[in-house]
Amino acid sequence: MQKIFNFLKKILGKKGTKWIRPLGHGIKGLVAATKYGFPAKKLKVIGITGTKGKTTTSTIMGRLANLYGIKTGYITTAVINTGSAKGEFLNPYKMTSIDSVATQKYLAEMVQNDCEWVILEISSQGLEQNRHWGIFGFDEVMFLNIYPEHIEAHGSWEKYKSAKGKLFENLKPNGVFLANKGIKESEEMWQKIPAKIRENTTKVDIGADQFRIQCKKNTLFQDLVVNNKNYSTNFTAPFDIFNSFFAIKAISNLVAKTNLERENIEVKLLSELKNVSGVPGRMQWVLEDSDNVSILVDYAHEPESMKQLMQTLSGWREDGFFENIIHVVSCDGVGRDDWKKPILGQTSYDFADYSILTTDNYEDGDNPQDIVNLLSSSLDKNEVNKRYFKILNRKNAFKKALEIAIESRKKVVIVSTGVGSEQGLTQPSGKMEWDEKEVWKKLAGEIN
Repeated sequence: MQKIFNFLKKILGKKGTKWIRPLGHGIKGLVAATKYGFPAKKLKVIGITGTKGKTTTSTIMGRLANLYGIKTGYITTAVINTGSAKGEFLNPYKMTSIDSVATQKYLAEMVQNDCEWVILEISSQGLEQNRHWGIFGFDEVMFLNIYPEHIEAHGSWEKYKSAKGKLFENLKPNGVFLANKGIKESEEMWQKIPAKIRENTTKVDIGADQFRIQCKKNTLFQDLVVNNKNYSTNFTAPFDIFNSFFAIKAISNLVAKTNLERENIEVKLLSELKNVSGVPGRMQWVLEDSDNVSILVDYAHEPESMKQLMQTLSGWREDGFFENIIHVVSCDGVGRDDWKKPILGQTSYDFADYSILTTDNYEDGDNPQDIVNLLSSSLDKNEVNKRYFKILNRKNAFKKALEIAIESRKKVVIVSTGVGSEQGLTQPSGKMEWDEKEVWKKLAGEIN
């Protein structure tokens, strides 16, 4: 089937392919669902969408559900778990909503492995391209947030919102809808649910007023406080705490649909948070305080997530955990969401002591110099004291960050963004092997 679609792509060209792609992905999903015996119908299906936080929320939810005793599979940008003995493995597809055939294959494996639930992290482009066809509805849908992103791919802000809304149009009767009440578009997504379905839908609004975050002395790790009781976590950032709370509410409300008391479920889940680790490539430590240098990897690749990340690091600096922040910032090739590239560069410069602008994924026809020039376009005009550097090669950018850290003789945190847990970088010569964490480890070892 893939050969047929590749042949059609050549005939139709770029515009024609964009027009037919949703139909192609949808048909593939339906055919694959038929081939694998409609596995989604044998599972409770949870769909999570939002501009940021999807991966962390879906992964934490899957892990907590399994700890609670509900065998659960999940497909996220970072990791996949089909319920087999090998457990989680890194997502090899470099995308959130993976190919519809692969999705159905994994769903079938989950059924075979006796999973009861599946959690799907779903992107706007995946929804627009009908990669969800063959799932036949969701038992629970979750809306985390929405910020300007992928506007060039969708054509407009309204089209981007409309694509997100497809998830909620596919909620099953007697389902559960959870939304971030701090985001004004949450009501708009609620209205996307068909009126007859809404009548019997459990609507859950989640906000920061329902919990507190408490910092501990002499550690970056934070407690989640609910009903004046502290619960330990392995998270250092407020947004990870919020995502954890969202995940707990999602599990408890779906379980409560059957036969258990919601409050007791939540207390048990909150108590399990201390047993849940961070998500690969999301606020992940590579090195902690080795010769006064700490290294952190995060996926942040859009303005809001980067802003929240850098605000968290700035808070650590103010609290005395670190003296300097060195940020290695990158973005995709020219022509893909170019509007955000100067914002990413400016955000890095505003919060970091030193910014190193570099590249990650780009293809044949992309000029890497143009990529970093877009990142620095709002900085080049006003720079007097040099606090940023343009280095096209990502590994060399890492070396520069380590060089600055060592020469500073201060307690430094280095953070690299844009790649996270991706296993490889797209380059003009093809896919290049790349493990962000391992590259950092090797370079730090060589310098030591």
